[in-house]
Amino acid sequence: MYNNKRKTKPICFKRWKRTPWAAFASLGKVIKIGVLSVTYSILVMNGQPLLAQSNQKSGNDTIRALEELIINTERPTPFQPLVRVVAVIQQEEIERAAVNNLPDLLRYLQGTDLRTRGGEGVQSDLNILGGTFDQTMVMINGVNYTDPQTGHHSLNLPVEISQIERIEILHGPGAWSEGSVAYAGAINIITKNPAKTGASLSLTGGSYGYFKGDANLQFAKKSGSWNLSAQAGGGYSRSDGYTQNTDFNILNLFTNVTLNRGNKHRLAAQAGYQHKAFGANSFYTAAYPEQFEETSLFLSSLQYTYQTAKWQLKAVVYHRRHFDRFELFRNEPASWYQGHNYHRSDVAGADIQAARRWGKAGTTLIGAGYRFENIYSTVLGDPIEGESGYYSPEGIQYTRSKSRHTPSAYAKHILQLEKWRFTAGVLVAENMRIYGGASAAYSISPYLEANAWVNNSFRKPTFTDLYYKSPNQTGNMNLKPEEAVSGQLGLRYAKSGLRASLSGFYRYGFSIIDWTRASGSDQWQASNITNVITAGYEVSVTKSWTNSFLNSAGVTYAYLDVSKKTDGLLSLYATDFLRHKATAFADHKIFGKLSARWDLSFQKREGTWLGPNSSEVPYKAFALADVKLVWSEPKWRVSVEATNLFGTDYLYLGNLPQPGRWIKAGLTLNL
Repeated sequence: MYNNKRKTKPICFKRWKRTPWAAFASLGKVIKIGVLSVTYSILVMNGQPLLAQSNQKSGNDTIRALEELIINTERPTPFQPLVRVVAVIQQEEIERAAVNNLPDLLRYLQGTDLRTRGGEGVQSDLNILGGTFDQTMVMINGVNYTDPQTGHHSLNLPVEISQIERIEILHGPGAWSEGSVAYAGAINIITKNPAKTGASLSLTGGSYGYFKGDANLQFAKKSGSWNLSAQAGGGYSRSDGYTQNTDFNILNLFTNVTLNRGNKHRLAAQAGYQHKAFGANSFYTAAYPEQFEETSLFLSSLQYTYQTAKWQLKAVVYHRRHFDRFELFRNEPASWYQGHNYHRSDVAGADIQAARRWGKAGTTLIGAGYRFENIYSTVLGDPIEGESGYYSPEGIQYTRSKSRHTPSAYAKHILQLEKWRFTAGVLVAENMRIYGGASAAYSISPYLEANAWVNNSFRKPTFTDLYYKSPNQTGNMNLKPEEAVSGQLGLRYAKSGLRASLSGFYRYGFSIIDWTRASGSDQWQASNITNVITAGYEVSVTKSWTNSFLNSAGVTYAYLDVSKKTDGLLSLYATDFLRHKATAFADHKIFGKLSARWDLSFQKREGTWLGPNSSEVPYKAFALADVKLVWSEPKWRVSVEATNLFGTDYLYLGNLPQPGRWIKAGLTLNL
């Protein structure tokens, strides 16, 4: 948002005429439209049409009554690709939630199944719509940073909660229009572009020797036609662990800079670094609980956008490097142990696209992308002949490597016809694989929308799927890409602070990649199981109030069913799924500036884990309660929170222990 030294009063409208958005951009001001509160970010509103009715017509123009929304003229909207944003958690909700790290924040989002291995974001697997963690795309500001070694590392992200503007969840393969295919769904983390110069500092301490400190600097300056916005900061957290071998140390550093020249030119850059070291109690096998892991991450991207009233040109380049050292034995290794595993993975890519607005005929977008993935390792990849010349940070020479290239080209068209909005497109990937999709939305009333989409998608096996070998796991170099056809139908309602949605989805997946074992055996084998049919539905209702004891409250429920053909084998991921998930929250005032937020959740997972004497143990249903108390002042905020308030014993994956009641207290200063 533009930041003038003299505060500019917003221009207010009571009605909206469907004319090009560039008319607002030409004003160079923040526009406030009075009446309709929209639950979606303005950056993706082209993906979710404004709910409308014809009150008056002049030629082909339609006058639309809206609730209140803010248009940020810094970022163009007419050319944004259609994405199916199902859930969004905004900055205010992020600050209210009883979490201190990015991965745990995702647990609150509709349509997600977050399975954590360690507390406070040490390692988490994110599943969407019944997919696996390897089938979820992870993006920061629209850049795909998904890990090719294993999806276990995809949420290794260097962004602190204080730097996040919002988080979006996308259902289905909705990112194919950007040159990448999201098999089951995606998350997109949008970081802040500060509107003013300032700083924030936060300190938190709690149970199990927990400490966290983070700081963030914000800068904004406007000079003539130039507008600069930037933030830089990071955080450090540590704990002694909630049980044996669950200690951790985590360091995050991240910055993003945006430079605008008028309304035509936009340059955006981001860079980050993360380091983790943690006890990995039974992370990958219960047979050896004294595991340990250390990871380091570097990522960066640069994006340029040029826009006129009819054209938009975008180009982006990005890079991600990830180091991983895994120790099966943290102390006193077995006599047969041959040493730790060392890996270095690299992702580099570029994408360029052009969009043209044709007026009533809609908008056409074409683009091309290239993605390079590589790994150097002591265990993953093909043997390197002779000396590799590449070493881990500890000085260990890599003896194996593997690389692959994924070029792509894509095209799509968006068409708006009164109450209808249509999008269709096609993507051509390597080896001439063709993937396409279509979506439609219809405004039944000013407040009610029906939408539907269908796509097909694919996913390549990770390097771990292909090559990993341990006493309990064996990869498969003959794995084929997995593919799926997915579809969804939905209804959305939004009026006067009430938001409700209902959706049902279906996915037919074939050649699904999974790790399976025979009953009673602890030996896992990667394979393409025949096919998996996934179907389910979700319902969500939230309500917000003003001048009331209750600020907001809501409930969600998701049901999932998976049918498969695996010849009696037990699945580690693909058919080990969350059948029932229900959540409820309430945010309310107490007295003065003290308020509270309560989060309740219930889960029932299908599948079993290998218990004592090689017996199959089914997952038990469990309920969790979290609470956060906050006293807020303009320049500071004090909070006390408790997660797993009632000390419930529960499991997300296998028999990995999860933390009991965890109490923390923190202070945040805004300077």
